[in-house]
Parts: sequence; C-alpha cells; structure tokens
Amino acid sequence: MKKVRISVGSLVACAVIAVVSSLVNVNNDTTIDLTDRIEVDHAAPAASAVVNIEGKITEVGEDGLSFTLENGMEVVVTDETKLGIDGPTAPPKEEQFFEPTFRVGNLIGGFTEDTTTEPVTAAVIYTNWNFEKPIR
Repeated sequence: MKKVRISVGSLVACAVIAVVSSLVNVNNDTTIDLTDRIEVDHAAPAASAVVNIEGKITEVGEDGLSFTLENGMEVVVTDETKLGIDGPTAPPKEEQFFEPTFRVGNLIGGFTEDTTTEPVTAAVIYTNWNFEKPIR
C-alpha cells in the first residue's frame, strides 16, 4: 500500500473541500464525547500527517468506537488512539473538524500502523465531521 504524506494544512483544506460532497445524515444515539480526548500540543514539532484511513462512515458499532467506511474498511478506536490535530499550527480543539461522536455520514481522516488487519486499529483520527449537519 502506498503511503501518502499530507501536511496538517492540506488535511484541513481537504476537509473544507469535502463540504461540497454529498454526505448521508443518520444520527447515532451513542452518548460518548470524544472531543474531550483531543490534546493540542503547540510545542510539538511540525510534521506531515500520513492518512490511510479516510472516507465516509456508513455504519457505527454499538460501542460507538468502531465504524465501517464506505470503502468497506472497518476501524476500531481504542483508548490509545490519538484524536484531533496537534502541533504548532493546530487550531484549538473547539475549532477542529471533530464531532463529539462517530455517526453515519461523518467524513473521517486518520492513520493506522497496519492496514492488513480487519478491523484496523486507528493510531490517530484527525477528522470526524459531518459538513451537512454538524453536531456543534
């Protein structure tokens, strides 16, 4: 699998471009708030973000921390999964494209160390956003 390196700025730009894409809006009643886990470290060195988890959520597991993307990739988010964008150019967590829960129709951008497992375990989820009807 070819790794694609994208700068954090490019990731945000791609998220903005995704506004024009058609997203399905089906709510998930899970009551977890993932945005509390976002940590922004402005002292961290600038780095390119590698993205190999990307697409629109088509199904969310009952646990609220696993989901399936439109390309068929099944993803699990664990306590070790980093959420949001950090580094010197990262916006405050309240301004990031990250909703408090995973739900059908959300656009996901993230990274996993191993794409050969099924489901894959996310190392980082940078973006979790529904541009048509965001929660916040």
